[in-house]
Amino acid sequence: MKVDPLVSGMDGLSGSGQYHGPKASEKREGFSQILENGLDKLNSTINSADEQAKALATGKEVDVSDAMIAITKADISFKLFLQLRNRAISAYEEIMRLQF
Repeated sequence: MKVDPLVSGMDGLSGSGQYHGPKASEKREGFSQILENGLDKLNSTINSADEQAKALATGKEVDVSDAMIAITKADISFKLFLQLRNRAISAYEEIMRLQF
């Protein structure tokens, strides 16, 4: 039996067309876990760039282009994290301004 790829991802839908959430076998990450994973990746990217820059500064045999790519990647990742933080703070402040 051939299954359409669009239909195969709709396991949460019943015949009535209502969504019943993820299956019990599916593990979902919470916001804090996603944030923690992102910070770990950011930290490893920055540490890698730092090691490359130190190796380049001390005269060790390092490819300059690889070092510059690592430094640029760390810089962009950090700037992205700052923008996400700013957006989260802005959203929090907006929620606090709401009057019920």
